[in-house]
Amino acid sequence: MLYKSGIYVNPAKAWGNLGNVLKSQGEMEEAEQAYRNALYYRSNMADMLYNLGLLLQESNKFSEALHYYKLAIGSRPTLASAYLNTGIILMNQGRLDESKRTFLTCADIPDENLKDPHAHKSSVTSCLYNLGKLLHEQGHQEEALTVFKEAIQKMPRQFAPQSLYNMMGKSCFCFRSIHIKAVFLRPGKMTDSGNDGNEREAYIRLNKLTDAEHWYRESLRAKPDHIPAHLTYGKLLAMTGQKTEAERYFLKAIQLDPTKGNCYMHYGQFLLEESRLLEAAEMAEKAARLDSGEFDVVFSAAHMLRQASLNEAAEKYYGQAASLRPNYPAALMNLGAILHLNGKLQQAEANYLRALELKPDDTITQSNLRKLWNIMEKQGLRTMSP
Repeated sequence: MLYKSGIYVNPAKAWGNLGNVLKSQGEMEEAEQAYRNALYYRSNMADMLYNLGLLLQESNKFSEALHYYKLAIGSRPTLASAYLNTGIILMNQGRLDESKRTFLTCADIPDENLKDPHAHKSSVTSCLYNLGKLLHEQGHQEEALTVFKEAIQKMPRQFAPQSLYNMMGKSCFCFRSIHIKAVFLRPGKMTDSGNDGNEREAYIRLNKLTDAEHWYRESLRAKPDHIPAHLTYGKLLAMTGQKTEAERYFLKAIQLDPTKGNCYMHYGQFLLEESRLLEAAEMAEKAARLDSGEFDVVFSAAHMLRQASLNEAAEKYYGQAASLRPNYPAALMNLGAILHLNGKLQQAEANYLRALELKPDDTITQSNLRKLWNIMEKQGLRTMSP
């Protein structure tokens, strides 16, 4: 009532304050209307434009949010938080070049004569963190390291640095999992194309293992329960032969949050590389149950189960992966392959054919389908050759 009583005195400020209160109470629609009312009386209030953009972003109304962030920046070109959120939305929409430009613009804003220099520096650091992460994911490791170093230099004292330090470590020792998507069928077993049945990780080295270890430790020193740093440091230890210590970090990550399927998947991949196949399969199933909507987790779980010769369980998760991405040829081809191995020939045929509709020139699927048709003809299930 207090804020409403001020509407007649200073309507723009009163509506804005009321919007903040309503939002804090979870009344999002009412808060949105209050912000719009405030802007009706004073349309160039940068903070109000930003607040409305943030509310819309949190409500998954991303196009509208971008519009209001743009207006906020137009009203106050030094509003770093608006650049940050704009860049994040653009990145999530796949508009990567626009996202990079936005983060770079934010990083170049002078920090003199600002109303809240600490908040500004935090937003600039976050912009640099996201820019570095984007460069890292695109494989530009040296550029990513340069950006992360700038973020550390500009980072204010109150900034929580654990994610930034962890990404520094990942860029020093950058690795990427190769998810094998092609499966050849041979009598009695199923093997990965060119890998003799072994699913391996390829590692891109920058000869900065010592730096990587330093930053992983810094991340854990800043936040001892930071799960991503446990997982990435565990991978580094495993790669450098410190297997017992690596396993300890994977298990600690699981202990910190037993509900995260990703932790079980990382541990499962470690066990797979150690040829502890049944243990790896157990971790894979736990991961897939916990993160049943995550394609990469479910697809990798199916691979691990197949490696352990648990073909019925592998079929279940290949099927689940294909349902998550019904138009992804590799998922359909792998489902067809496991059905083929499990003797479900007509279902296998349907998945191979669908995979070839989506990717007609896939030679592995073509080869597997020819082998399947030969078997079906011998069993009287198919009477005509293609």
